[in-house]
Amino acid sequence: MQKEIFGPVVCVYPYDELSQAVEIANALPYAFQAAVFTRSLDTAMSCYCLLDGTAIMVNENSLFRIDAMPFAGVRQSGLGVGGIPHTMRDMQTEKMMVWRSDALA
Repeated sequence: MQKEIFGPVVCVYPYDELSQAVEIANALPYAFQAAVFTRSLDTAMSCYCLLDGTAIMVNENSLFRIDAMPFAGVRQSGLGVGGIPHTMRDMQTEKMMVWRSDALA
């Protein structure tokens, strides 16, 4: 649970209170996506508000993604926001040119 894994891996830990589960999840140095499986809207909303992940999936695994969906990681999971419009902006470099010319005077 202490290493960031890229792959279909699930860590399962017992808990008595939802706050315990959130505390365990938020104790990681990584915060990318999280998933919660529940039939309770209140539980889903609590997890959304309390989990540090930048995307909280409800009744879906954390591998879900569509190309147009932005994604981000915080802490040791990354820097900035990715996704088509964000990446396009990040790949551009702004430049400035300063001219001194007698022809322009």
